[in-house]
Amino acid sequence: MRRYYLFFTLVTLAGCAGSANHKVVQTNPVNDQALSCQQADAEISRAQAIINEVNDDKADISGADVMDGILYFPFNLIAKNSNYSNALTAANQRIISLKELKNQKNCLDDTSHQVADNALTNRLTELNKMHSEGLISEEEYKSLKLKLLGL
Repeated sequence: MRRYYLFFTLVTLAGCAGSANHKVVQTNPVNDQALSCQQADAEISRAQAIINEVNDDKADISGADVMDGILYFPFNLIAKNSNYSNALTAANQRIISLKELKNQKNCLDDTSHQVADNALTNRLTELNKMHSEGLISEEEYKSLKLKLLGL
């Protein structure tokens, strides 16, 4: 009985760890040259959504973050900060790369992707809020997030 209790406790605590796992995008995938102007705008929106999500996560301290700090400090905090930094750097570089590609292709500067960025950001913010309030499970959150990002 004691083994089961210990196992259950460890599994529960492990489930709290690793609350920051943001996607680190490739900055210059090989197939970028084949992107249309509209597809490049969509990719810019996805990269901007990652930036917004990381910044939201950095600003919001959750129970999982507290548990990470208590149980896995400093290793998990180092990993979390590394993930934040890598995700932000890669997403920013991706945006720069895509804007350069749009310039090479003489794409018109379309503001519609800014509207799409705002809409996507609002949907991701609402999704994060629903998850943090316990309205949706971790699995539902991850699934819906991937769907919103088109991944």
